[in-house]
Amino acid sequence: MYDIAVIGAGASGIVAAISAKKTNDNLSVALIEALPKIGKKILATGNGRCNLTNLTANTKSYNTKAVSAVMGNCPPNKIIEFFSSIGLECVTDSESRVYPMSNTATGVLDCLRFEADRLEIDVITDTKVTSVRKNNRTFVINDSIECRKVVVATGGKAAPSQGSDGSGYPIIKSLGHTVTQLYPGLVQLTVKENLKFLKGIRVKATVSLKDKNGKMLDKSEGEILFADYGLSGIAIMDVSRSVKENNCICSLDILSDMKNEAVYEFIAKAKKRNPSLLLEDALCGILPKKVGYLIIKNSGFRQDITLRELRNEDINKFVCNMKNCVFTVIGTRGFDSAQITVGGAVFDEFDTKTLESKFAEGLYCTGELLDVDAPCGGFNLQWAWASGIVAGNAAAYSLTR
Repeated sequence: MYDIAVIGAGASGIVAAISAKKTNDNLSVALIEALPKIGKKILATGNGRCNLTNLTANTKSYNTKAVSAVMGNCPPNKIIEFFSSIGLECVTDSESRVYPMSNTATGVLDCLRFEADRLEIDVITDTKVTSVRKNNRTFVINDSIECRKVVVATGGKAAPSQGSDGSGYPIIKSLGHTVTQLYPGLVQLTVKENLKFLKGIRVKATVSLKDKNGKMLDKSEGEILFADYGLSGIAIMDVSRSVKENNCICSLDILSDMKNEAVYEFIAKAKKRNPSLLLEDALCGILPKKVGYLIIKNSGFRQDITLRELRNEDINKFVCNMKNCVFTVIGTRGFDSAQITVGGAVFDEFDTKTLESKFAEGLYCTGELLDVDAPCGGFNLQWAWASGIVAGNAAAYSLTR
């Protein structure tokens, strides 16, 4: 019999357990994890550096305004203070992304583990939770573990090899909650076109994602990485949450820092200076050569076309294709490659201040399990920490009160 049991030892689950115990050290707290060790997914965040949060994170960073109470209670500076209190200092880069001073996700997890040990939280690993049953004023987990309050922090479906296998959704459904349709988010896009010859090339671009009727679905700007299967990079990951049907159109403005007129003028000057130069070679001053070839091909020109052969309307056509380079999206790389889950437990069914269920008193949900998502840059981990702290504090306070 525990006072509080936290199911799922990922980012939000670990801090929920720690926060509950810090709120009232007399409470017995269990942290239950299906994998042999806790915090595996934390180790993969930020390419192993763990982008803890982002100083610009606020309500507008997320897909729902319902996060406002939690974000108001635990803004980025509070997360930094929390980690400082357990022995982890942070640094901030030029894009407001916050990292551990050690620059390693391992350091983050170690500090969390040491704090859980210090607080004498009962960590139970190799225990997959398949059922949570309400029994009058308590909960029974797997018909064997009883608790007065339960925090479900199992994560979504993204990166199942790291523990997020979607097992939390049936649990909260069994307790009366609604789960939306689920999609992979912050994931690479697969396209119809053959891009193998561009594999590994990076460009900065503006990305516009449209449905097959031309309606704008999402937009982003940043780095694009060409891959043999399609498109990757931060800007692509940020719009991937809106890919919910096949045959979307992904349009890239390959030279987003240059206006159409400036690109036209660049080519016109090159033509005047050296009319016998191949268009492909003339572009090497502003584009990777293979990307230039892609635009030449999309414009219907020969690869060996020279600047002398270009009429004004040809240059205009080329510029338009460069500023609107179109790919047909046929899907994503799926949950195995995704960083987050789009969709989840309907937020309206929880108290937005405490994250307690409106249907089952004493049940709390955190992190990715809820229908909350955000772009790359530390925003999703910010939500994980903040929601875990709020739910853990609320569960402990309700027992203390």
